[in-house]
Amino acid sequence: MNNTITESLTVMPIARKDDIYVLRLCLNQGLMTPGMLRRVLEVIEKYNLPSLRATTGQRMNLEGIPAGKLDEICDFLGTRVEKCAPGATVCPGKGTCRLGIQETTDLGNAIVELVKQNGPYPYKVKSGVSGCKMSCGLSYVRDIGLVATAKGWNVFFGGCALQNAAPGVLIGEHVSSDNALALLQKALVFYRENGEKRERTAATVTRLGKQALLDAVNA
Repeated sequence: MNNTITESLTVMPIARKDDIYVLRLCLNQGLMTPGMLRRVLEVIEKYNLPSLRATTGQRMNLEGIPAGKLDEICDFLGTRVEKCAPGATVCPGKGTCRLGIQETTDLGNAIVELVKQNGPYPYKVKSGVSGCKMSCGLSYVRDIGLVATAKGWNVFFGGCALQNAAPGVLIGEHVSSDNALALLQKALVFYRENGEKRERTAATVTRLGKQALLDAVNA
């Protein structure tokens, strides 16, 4: 493959102990092209790295990198960043999964852009898009969650997968993709303007009350 755009990766170094690093591959919806795979495999073989591990956020971790080899591996793989851009956990959707009832990929990309455009936020915002109620995109417990229905999308905001796990607040039911994005934009503004530093969406909603969020998105 000669297309360097599809072969190049964005990578984020993460320090571990004993001068060992992990490189987080900042993938979009877990997608790796054949060119990317060949490039990663070449690094694994050349530097005798132990493993490539999938993350819960549909990224990949290239593990066991010695500190002295970090720079040259980053340069070979692509672009080094301090932090991966926000992403979304997205299931395959209708086009691939027999249970999927809505397409998910384009909406997942649209949500990523929406999150970027409305920031910065008090703390991290994680998103999930699921093509059916099985919620393989972890949509119920994400800050932003969309679950497909036969009539459109159920939209959740303020989910939590931490110690006090809880589903997000249902802010839209059976809505179109465009209406889902409009609701989420209002919810993100609500969080941006009312959340405290390092406070996740679920904590903001708990502190201010569910009705405050609903009033904001229905205004």
